[in-house]
Amino acid sequence: MIKNPNLKHYYNSGPTAGIIRIYNIQSEKSLLIKSKDIIEDTKNIRFQLDLGFYPNKRIQNEYTEIGLEIFAIDPILFQDNGEDLDLLLEKAKNKLRIKNIEFY
Repeated sequence: MIKNPNLKHYYNSGPTAGIIRIYNIQSEKSLLIKSKDIIEDTKNIRFQLDLGFYPNKRIQNEYTEIGLEIFAIDPILFQDNGEDLDLLLEKAKNKLRIKNIEFY
């Protein structure tokens, strides 16, 4: 489901690199992940969480105990013009740190 209609073109144009955020709405904790294909990686993350074998055990335990309703898995930044994904990840972390968001 695409919540932001301004992002729709990213979902229709083939693989798009960027940063994915797994966000626990209840605790307000986040995990940021670099991705070379946001659509596929988002699907894979959800699949792993649903089956109970996501590598981050803290997220997996919360997902299993509380349920998918408290989690949002969304792209938050997109790579433009070959921008370095490591730098993009740091940019995303800094934006969230300013808002006092905790990380897994």
